[in-house]
Amino acid sequence: MSDAAWPAPPEGACTLPAALEVEVAILGAGIHGAALARELTLRGVSCALVDKGAVGGGTSQWSSQLLHGGIRYLLTGDIRQMREGLAERATWARIAPQRCRWEAFWMPHRSWAEGLAHRVGIGLYDHWGSERPGWPPERVLGGLSGDVFRADPRSQGGPFRGATAYADLMTWDRELTRDLAASSEALRLDFHEPEGFEDAGGALKALRLRDRRDGTPRRLDARHWVFALGPWTDGAMAQWFGETRKRLRLSSGIHLWFDAVPGCERPWAIRRPKGRILFVIPRDGMLQVGTTEREVEEGWVPILEAEREELFRALESNLPAIPWRRMPVRSEELGVRPLVAAGGVTTHLSREAILERHPRFENLTLVLGGKLTTARALMDRLATDLTGLHCPASTTGPLRLWDGQASEIR
Repeated sequence: MSDAAWPAPPEGACTLPAALEVEVAILGAGIHGAALARELTLRGVSCALVDKGAVGGGTSQWSSQLLHGGIRYLLTGDIRQMREGLAERATWARIAPQRCRWEAFWMPHRSWAEGLAHRVGIGLYDHWGSERPGWPPERVLGGLSGDVFRADPRSQGGPFRGATAYADLMTWDRELTRDLAASSEALRLDFHEPEGFEDAGGALKALRLRDRRDGTPRRLDARHWVFALGPWTDGAMAQWFGETRKRLRLSSGIHLWFDAVPGCERPWAIRRPKGRILFVIPRDGMLQVGTTEREVEEGWVPILEAEREELFRALESNLPAIPWRRMPVRSEELGVRPLVAAGGVTTHLSREAILERHPRFENLTLVLGGKLTTARALMDRLATDLTGLHCPASTTGPLRLWDGQASEIR
């Protein structure tokens, strides 16, 4: 990501000293880095959270904003990953109720046979995900009556004959990431540019940093290092250590935001070819739609006009009663998903994660792949591996709300 693409740092000065020392240094203040900072704090271990931008300011704010089990995994047969996601979904509802909202998603069907398949598959999904703390009892799941379905303008004139409702959890991803950071005692070194590492005896020792606010140099020493850089991992490893091996395949998806459409009250999840899902979600007084998918080379890329066109065509063919092209696009965003690569390609289009111990630096762990829903569980495991300490409070302790600091300085 070029310097021009990073947000300008806020005004104000960082009050931290020039030399810092912690047990664990975390590079990357996205969902994984912030979750790890919380896990280490729960275990009484000192840590620092380092990012060139703001906490939660990268790809963690451009997700689908869903804490879900992965309804698409029913289509790909990845039941293990789906059930892990469903369990974590319940955990988020317990520890972050202010940032979560249960919804009944509608999955429409084109035929009687497809509707039956949805009822069976979605029934299993909701059965395995029956733990739903705070579920609103007025939300109806299962098959919808014809009158209820036809009352939604998205049902008019299109290929769908009915829908089945299933449960999933919506969130606000950037705020959730910031709450995780606020729930830690990490030294927050946001808006700090890494400039070089010192190593000794096959281990990383220290990192030289430059404060992007005023150019102040700082030095961070740590016993353990974790790189939770998401889609920027390969670029950072090439820049810092000259490594050319590709660990990730990057896949981008876009979201467009329109004005709210009267009558569109429930979120829709529409099956598309190759196991993809088209979401049409009313939220925050608007209508969010997405997503397309293409392979990209960098952690930040612009939206292509061809992507917008493909998304508009998908909307028009599935939901023709809504005048999509005459509605102004109020906002758009592109998120890059880091998919784990094996030999330069991915074997699955799922969101699996790997914790890789670096072959050269024995005290460096790379967080590769992963997704919003299972970030806490993955970082719980990593914190246990690093410290030897289990922490049951990880799944029950409520998050502290981010206090809205403009500069994010501790």
